[in-house]
Amino acid sequence: DSSDSSSSSSSSDDDDKDDDSSEESSSESESDSDDDAEIIKSKKDAAAAKATAASAAAAAWMPTPPPKRDTAAVTPEIRIEKGTDGAQALSAGKPFSRVDDQFWGEVAAKDGGAMADNSYEGVFGSGGFGSRSSEKLLQVRGKRFQHEKTKRKRSFNGFSRTGGSIDMNSNSTKFT
Repeated sequence: DSSDSSSSSSSSDDDDKDDDSSEESSSESESDSDDDAEIIKSKKDAAAAKATAASAAAAAWMPTPPPKRDTAAVTPEIRIEKGTDGAQALSAGKPFSRVDDQFWGEVAAKDGGAMADNSYEGVFGSGGFGSRSSEKLLQVRGKRFQHEKTKRKRSFNGFSRTGGSIDMNSNSTKFT
């Protein structure tokens, strides 16, 4: 009996130890979960404060205007010497051009200039093919327009099937 009682008492002692350890582990897990919840809450609060500060800064932000250019600054005079490749002009910021605008501008404007009137009538005159075909095609409306246009393209000079004299004038400005 004594052995039975001692074994039973030892088993009850083991049960008491297990109960104590389970109470300690449950209290530790509760405190761990409380700590985790506090950490998560503090992180959320910090993120909310940061977002509020960022939105306030974005609302108060104004773009800075670009700096004003000095209008008094004039582009420097660039002289390209004959026999050079023009590299000094590139370094000074002048764009490359094959045509001398100053010289050809004066030629074009001289005596009314060959290019003073660059309109169709000024170049080809009112009796040109384009003006005559425009007069004919302005009278055509609707579906017939494409047919008339094609018919005029197929004809010899656009107006009669029998043909006519071909104008040999180039009507272009000749620069020498």
